[in-house]
Amino acid sequence: MSGSDLKALYLAHRGEIQAYLDRRLRCKETAADLTQDTFIRLSEQMGHTPIKNFRAYLFSSARNLFIDYTRRQEHRQAESLDLQEPATVEPASPTLEQAAIANQQLSTLNEVIQNMPQICREVFLLVRVEGLTYVEIGERLGISPKTAYSRMVRALDLLKQGMSE
Repeated sequence: MSGSDLKALYLAHRGEIQAYLDRRLRCKETAADLTQDTFIRLSEQMGHTPIKNFRAYLFSSARNLFIDYTRRQEHRQAESLDLQEPATVEPASPTLEQAAIANQQLSTLNEVIQNMPQICREVFLLVRVEGLTYVEIGERLGISPKTAYSRMVRALDLLKQGMSE
């Protein structure tokens, strides 16, 4: 295959190969670089192995170059993270006003939960504190999962009302 044949392939397929890479990379410059690398691979391969479908070969090469590129980028990012010093973040201590507000909200939350009907409170605590599913709650309390769910909805409504007052 001659240089003019390679040029014809380049002119015929460069646009679609570059668009393919650009969609994946979202960087026109890198897509252009990898497109050129794709055609370099083609020119290196042309004398060694017969290529039956040039378009398929070009897309396959472009995909492989994309994969190689993303792996290199991930590797570089991992190395740069390893080299960085761990950030020391001092925990922010709340101001006295923030602490007082938080205590008031906690007190209100506790009061609202205590004033819920017993079955709603029980379902709420089983879901939020123990992390049980509605099926597990149904088995434990002898009710259906749908009933457990509806009681949880009622508990959340009561909680919302109580906290907004």
